[in-house]
Amino acid sequence: MAVYWVQRMVKKIVQKRMMKMLLPRNVIKDEQPMLLNISNIEGKRIAEALLSALTLEEKISLLSGVDEFCIRSIERVGLKQVWCSDASMGLRGWNADVTDFPASLAMAATFDTGLLAKVGDVLGQECRALGIGILLGPGVNIARVPVCGRNFEYFGEDPYLAGELAASYIQGVQKYPVITTVKHFACNNSEYDRHKSNSIVDERTLHELYLPAFKRAVESGSFAVMTSYNQINGIYASEHSYLLDGVLRGEWQFEDLVISDWNSLYSTDKVLSCGVDLEMPGAKYLSKQKVLDALQSNVVDQDAIDRKILHLFNAYEKAGLFFHSLSDSAYQAGSEEHRQVALEVALSSVVLLKNDGQVLPLKKDAKLCLGGSNASKAAQGGGSSMIQIRKRVQSLASLLQNNATMLPKYWYRSRAWQKKVIQADAVVLVVGFDNIEESEAYDRPWTLQKSEIQSIKTAGILNNNTIVVVQSGGAVEMDSWHDYVKGILWSSYLGSSTAVALQAVLQGKANPSGKLPFTWAKNISDYRSMRQYPKDFDVLNLDRLRKGQGNPKVRKVSKLSYTEGLMVG
Repeated sequence: MAVYWVQRMVKKIVQKRMMKMLLPRNVIKDEQPMLLNISNIEGKRIAEALLSALTLEEKISLLSGVDEFCIRSIERVGLKQVWCSDASMGLRGWNADVTDFPASLAMAATFDTGLLAKVGDVLGQECRALGIGILLGPGVNIARVPVCGRNFEYFGEDPYLAGELAASYIQGVQKYPVITTVKHFACNNSEYDRHKSNSIVDERTLHELYLPAFKRAVESGSFAVMTSYNQINGIYASEHSYLLDGVLRGEWQFEDLVISDWNSLYSTDKVLSCGVDLEMPGAKYLSKQKVLDALQSNVVDQDAIDRKILHLFNAYEKAGLFFHSLSDSAYQAGSEEHRQVALEVALSSVVLLKNDGQVLPLKKDAKLCLGGSNASKAAQGGGSSMIQIRKRVQSLASLLQNNATMLPKYWYRSRAWQKKVIQADAVVLVVGFDNIEESEAYDRPWTLQKSEIQSIKTAGILNNNTIVVVQSGGAVEMDSWHDYVKGILWSSYLGSSTAVALQAVLQGKANPSGKLPFTWAKNISDYRSMRQYPKDFDVLNLDRLRKGQGNPKVRKVSKLSYTEGLMVG
């Protein structure tokens, strides 16, 4: 128990650091063209003409960001600053009411490219409303490791599905003068020790499994690519000449911006020679003095600097940023129309895992007992994707208040509460993780909290109509409690649409039409990828690693509805 609370404390410290980047920024209100001196440019592409007009010092200043999320202006030539924003669950950190979407994994569970195009369209409009030129998404890393802390930010384990969904998202956003950024390139499939981790992969596996979603995103027109923190075969992603020069710029003919993840550079010389074009959030390895030193020592020549700036300007020009204002008052963030798109994603993403005896949908007048850690909140994953929801969000408990009795955390210790559970028509327990357990910068537990497992088991024994809703960024251990309950639903994090979507599905107003975009194994040892962790990794409540024998025992879930059930193989 003491270990658990130490974990919680450490994770809260990490979250505090992340939240510093969430300080609300004012909306950009500037409807003048981004590049003021376009009329003076003749006979050249704007990107090339602008590059030739810059001094060396001005070029170096554009190799790194400023103010956490901004690319510098060059006032002398009329070039304005460009702001970036995270994108996995909506636009993050702005002093405005934005649409908070379900997590990308929920989007993947819809298997609906048309719906992803609508999501992209909304995000593009909200970028214009807030003055954002670069959207830091979509993320297309595949779910190789079931407990990766950022799996909820990605589109699941299938590279084809991830690529198609990303393509629709990108095309929706880039209908507007906004740059999308496909991330995290590449093989960034866990958060554990991410600044030191080394993804060892052979070339065939790399090209058949880990790169296709990125390739599809680039082919669909994304104007920026973000590198990852990790090493690939012993070389950091931000300075990986094979991936960046050989594959991305060579095979895929990508001519636009490569941006670092925040604080993910580890050298100056290698990055200047073959790595990223833009260091974020500020100048550490690509500072003025370090770049000048590299030039003076002939580690790199000025042509290499010019290429990097040209890549940035290529992205600006192709996206239309040079020709448009930073913001456009014709668009609005967080409109009711936009929120309906978010709700459509939420309703389409809920997956039915078990429905013995047709326990679902619930009868409209059923008297319920409602419990679980996520029943009274709209849970989110944590880290750089986390949205500060400014409007009051309804919880499932508040929506069901006339029909539901809310159970306290340790209700199973009280005979009085046990009696209420026995007398209820059904019990609904909304369990899973939140921004503390599941987040960027570390990997999450495989098992639910012990108190939640005990709650599930006790409810299942006392009430024959017990239903569990699991909210997570992927599979969790449920073999210990699966047989105690009649119904199981899964969803990822659904944002402010959580309560309305879950109520609709539970009461049969909406059909749980989502499909799992990942494999749900019965035991964590069935995932061969778990062997990457050290043997003492059970500090995160993970089972000791065991050598997998035979085929994994997988819960196979196809397209289910209230007329179908779970098939276990």
